[in-house]
Amino acid sequence: MKRVEEIPKEGPLYVHLGCLSRAMYPGIEYSSLKTLEMLGFKPFSSYEEVCCTGLLYLSGFTSLESLAAFAGWNTSLASAHSKHIASACDTCYSAYLEALRAVREDSQLRVKVEKLLGARGVKPVRDVQVHHIAEIYSRDKDRIIERQQRSLEGLKVAVHHGCHYAKSFPEKVLGKPENVRFLKELVGLLGGEAVEYAEENLCCGSCLSVSGYCDRETSLRVTEAKLSSMREAGAELILVTCPGCLTTFNEAPEELKPLPVLHVSELVGYVLGLDPIGELALEDRKVRLPLLVKG
Repeated sequence: MKRVEEIPKEGPLYVHLGCLSRAMYPGIEYSSLKTLEMLGFKPFSSYEEVCCTGLLYLSGFTSLESLAAFAGWNTSLASAHSKHIASACDTCYSAYLEALRAVREDSQLRVKVEKLLGARGVKPVRDVQVHHIAEIYSRDKDRIIERQQRSLEGLKVAVHHGCHYAKSFPEKVLGKPENVRFLKELVGLLGGEAVEYAEENLCCGSCLSVSGYCDRETSLRVTEAKLSSMREAGAELILVTCPGCLTTFNEAPEELKPLPVLHVSELVGYVLGLDPIGELALEDRKVRLPLLVKG
């Protein structure tokens, strides 16, 4: 179990945004960097960052060597600015941890990766600490409350922690992996109500449609069960920690009765006063967000 003391409260941070945030959700990209700056960090990101290849690896389409090489490129890039990496994506977070564990434990793999990247003038760095950006917000909740410009009062929120955060490395989860509560606590402190629902530990369904299994029908059944459980609990908004989960809920077919969905960086940006349209680009969501109604 990760201890809160392991998470930085200030200083430089390399923010790994991930492919989906950069390609589809400008609000996640902007709010991740802006909110950390507002909270006193010195965030940095780079367009030289490459894909984590996490989904390809988990789907069996690429090797552990490739996963470790891509992570090595990114850690080399990050370490020029900070030894702490904050990931805004659950899959990227898991990919970093898997790659770092592998090169630390397997000397032959380590030599292969160092040789591969060395040919490109890059030296992979292993002594970095990987955190999820949601953990940093939890660690910094007092400063968020001090700077809060908008309240979540009256809003019922269903929190969803993606599998690649809560299940891939349970020993790295902040709190108990079988009952992750730190975002629920943050929602409550910001004035909202984090609802308890029966299928909290269920996958969003995305991996069944984008992985090597490619079972769209089962994927939709899983998403439907998740959404139904949230609605039964009275949820008005889904809060996620992963752009992949956000896409699954946001793009759910109408017959599944989808709910509005928000990434944690966007939620923190909203309560800290960022413009919902001009800075968070929330008008692009398939289901209108209650935050846009509240203003």
